Amino acid sequence: MKFSMNREKLNSIISEYSNILKENPVKPILAGLYIGVKNNRIIFKGINTEIELIRYAECNSEIDGEVLIKPQLLLEYTKLLEGENISFEKRNGYLIVNDAEFSILDESSYPEVIEISTLIAAKLNSIKFSKLLEKVKFLTASGSTDMLFNSIKINLMPDYMELVSTDSYRLVYLKEELNNNLEREILIPTETAVVIYKILKDLDTEVSISASDDRLILLWENAYFSCKLLTLTFPDYKALFNNFKYDKEFEFNSSEFNSSLKKVISVTKNSTDTKNVAAFNFKGNQLVISGMSSNAKINQKVNMIKKGEDLKLGINCKYIKDYVDNVDKNIIIYASNSTSMLKITEENNENYMYLVMPVNVRA
Repeated sequence: MKFSMNREKLNSIISEYSNILKENPVKPILAGLYIGVKNNRIIFKGINTEIELIRYAECNSEIDGEVLIKPQLLLEYTKLLEGENISFEKRNGYLIVNDAEFSILDESSYPEVIEISTLIAAKLNSIKFSKLLEKVKFLTASGSTDMLFNSIKINLMPDYMELVSTDSYRLVYLKEELNNNLEREILIPTETAVVIYKILKDLDTEVSISASDDRLILLWENAYFSCKLLTLTFPDYKALFNNFKYDKEFEFNSSEFNSSLKKVISVTKNSTDTKNVAAFNFKGNQLVISGMSSNAKINQKVNMIKKGEDLKLGINCKYIKDYVDNVDKNIIIYASNSTSMLKITEENNENYMYLVMPVNVRA
């Protein structure tokens, strides 16, 4: 095998695989990036136990062939190279890349990857899709082995798409207008959503969304991506919103609110018993956030517009900040009492909602 390829294009493609290919002690071959060359066209394949990614590109080939190589060290090297093109040659059990030699794996036992053809449900811009994922992927049950609480539900409906995630203490809901050809409910691991986000966020191209019985499939220019779907039963989030009752409403400037949350978290993150938890005292026209750790205490005041009676309760500040980080307009918190769920929205936007349970705080 002997070919050359544009350096910037190569680095861009290999970078995508760095999100997928990891060391696998059970199946070491899955740590390898497959590269095949035929008739001035190159195919890249990378898979793990959940995800498949196939990429196509043009190249100048002298000798067709194939090779399997771990991409991490290769990418480190090619990023340091200069010039428009990079040359590759497979020779004597090594891949020669410009002036360097890289060890290779046995490509003969690499699993076959079959591209599934299905009806395209919807199309949207890759950057827009990545931003939608960004607004819900923050919600993960860190340390939990329950995949239900480390997943994102995607509902494809005729006129819109819904994205929902929960960790049992909170739930985020996002609705986006979208023309769909297929009604389908999909559940994917949050880790997979993070990979999709990292790949798509800088591409700026049209992405087609479809699904088979057990896989989500994304197509874009010269690319095929698929991932396994989860078969778990997601909670009835619509009932949570429909049954939500409140008689208090608190509105904040998002920047001012976020600034205060950051300061309180700087203290409460060091608390061994109640990490990131603080007392929220909604009183008059100000919210006072009081936090503490073994070595420090802090009080932060935030101006607000209040409707209804005063209220005091405990909240995980990090939970609130996760949502505030993803909005631009004013934040509105709806509540009833100190033990009931809170609903948080962005001003004039019922398409992006957040439910959070309060927590106990020290007296």
